[in-house]
Order: sequence, then C-alpha cells, then structure tokens
Amino acid sequence: MGSLQIRRTVSRNCMIEPLKTDDPKKTAEIFAMEYRKKGYNLDFSINSLKIEIDLILENEFPRNNDEREKLEAELTAYFGETLCRLFDAEWKGLYYGYKNPNGVNFYTCRIKKNEFEFGPSKFFEYYFSNGKEDTGTFNDYLNFSYYYKGTEKYITGGILKRINNFC
Repeated sequence: MGSLQIRRTVSRNCMIEPLKTDDPKKTAEIFAMEYRKKGYNLDFSINSLKIEIDLILENEFPRNNDEREKLEAELTAYFGETLCRLFDAEWKGLYYGYKNPNGVNFYTCRIKKNEFEFGPSKFFEYYFSNGKEDTGTFNDYLNFSYYYKGTEKYITGGILKRINNFC
C-alpha cells in the first residue's frame, strides 16, 4: 500500500485499530461493485473517470450531510485508486473513510507519481460545497486547468496531462 498510513491516534498517543473504511483501495473496490449494480461502468479505467463520475454526480447527489461525506470519501477513493492503477502512482498521507470523524481527506490524502503529488478529494469537496456551476464537470477537471494572471484567464492541461508528464 505504499506509504499510506491508516493508523489513527487518540489522546495519550494510544494506537487504535483503523476503521475498515479507512482503506482507500478497499473502499474503491466496494464503491465500484455497489455502483456497478446501479448500472455505472466503474472498471477503474480512464473512461470510467471521464464519463461515469459526472453521471454519478448528476444522478446520485447527496440529500444530506451523511450521504455527502460518504460519497466524497468513496469518490476520493475510487478516483485515487484508478490513478494509482493506471499510472503506477501510490497513496500518500492519511485516508479517512466516511465513518471516521478524526480527519479530513482534503488536507491529508494524497496521490503521488514521481514528483507529482495532488489531493484526489479536492474536486469533490469543492463540487459538493459550491455546485457544478462554480466547479465545472469532473471531465473538465481531468482535462483542463484554469489559472489567472491579473484579469487574464489561461487554460492548461488538467490532472490527466499533469500526471502523465511524470510517467
């Protein structure tokens, strides 16, 4: 599992067992299996990222905070694990499953390929907080990146191009 740490600590530095949902690989597998039953083609491929994730975001939008946290953690695990498999990348930092209240993937969960490193949860947390109108589609995130210099907007390659540059 690379250097991904799935231990949690509590006060007085006593070690406790990680929750089963704190394993991103296992979470991704379970999520893919559950959503294949719903008709989504989650096969850990680029096409599953480009097509199926946006369909899930459209059709399975969470109705409450618990559903949101669960879907964020599952999508983070699936996205990260798909990139690990396709690009021989590895999990870094801590992954927190949706039942674990002790951490936030936005700050702790990373994917690393050579010198390239990024947080697979960021898109989903922005999406659920700000909506599709502000965040864009997941397919756009995969293919395009935007930045500004002053008032000028520039478009560059998205996450797939950036990780590919480090292969």
